[in-house]
Amino acid sequence: MNVSSTSDIEITLWRTWALTVTHEACEYTEQKFNAEKTGGDPVIPSLKLDTDLVMACDQLVDRLIKAYKNPIQMQIDIARYSKLISPKDMGHNEEREEKLLERCPPGHEGTKLVEIPTTILDASGAIIAWYLPDTLTDATQIKWCLQKEIWAAKDLLAPVLEKSVKVDGNW
Repeated sequence: MNVSSTSDIEITLWRTWALTVTHEACEYTEQKFNAEKTGGDPVIPSLKLDTDLVMACDQLVDRLIKAYKNPIQMQIDIARYSKLISPKDMGHNEEREEKLLERCPPGHEGTKLVEIPTTILDASGAIIAWYLPDTLTDATQIKWCLQKEIWAAKDLLAPVLEKSVKVDGNW
């Protein structure tokens, strides 16, 4: 077996590990959100998740619950509106927008400054948007994206990258 195929195996294992951890984190977050929303039993995170990731998932659940408990209902029927638009409706077409406003006028909710986690509901109560400020902090994003994955990827890709550089140091 040559170095390239070993590196390919290592990269495949790393990708599988990353997908597994992502899946476990999503499952934990979903279960914890549902438990807190309904007053269910506490959820124990998988042992595959490190403490920092569990804390980030807990922060996400906290923001989701706050938003869920702070709905703002608008008088727009999003299902009706979505049937009137098309994926081809791109750009700015004043005539088309005027017709849409006539058929689906906006509600008269006025202007509201939203500074806390919130869900925006349509007239039927369907959630059409989540506002989740400060959910992913800079530290969380850097820790997740840079600290672990990039360093792990760098180590796994080092043999392949070394082979791609010629003896004189050029690509």
